[in-house]
Amino acid sequence: MFYKYLSFWIIVQFIVWSLGYVLKVDCIEDYVNPYYTSIVMCIGYIIYMTYLLCKGYKFTVSFFVLNTLAHFIPLYVSYKYVRNRYSVENLIVILLWYGVYMISIQEDPFTVYFLNEQPTSWKDLYKMELP
Repeated sequence: MFYKYLSFWIIVQFIVWSLGYVLKVDCIEDYVNPYYTSIVMCIGYIIYMTYLLCKGYKFTVSFFVLNTLAHFIPLYVSYKYVRNRYSVENLIVILLWYGVYMISIQEDPFTVYFLNEQPTSWKDLYKMELP
């Protein structure tokens, strides 16, 4: 269910980088850079949430707040602590992995984001089908 959203892939990348940073794993610290992917995620989130709100979706407050934090915390942390290059390369890899995954499940981002019903509460999120 979450795999169909680009944000999921970016948050996983951020978690991998965070673990590498905290545990001082050199290869992760040197080559994983979630900064540009976090920027893309935040811009996409703002545009998409604006679209959903204009379309009449009503979100529960806790769901909206935690969802917003989940999208913006990686950008803040990446901006403050990431010190390597490879941000563009990481963005390309994440987009390719997402694209390959979407092709493998025979889905497309347009359907996932604009035709499928979107969760507006924790209850809706728990109801979403598993992959």
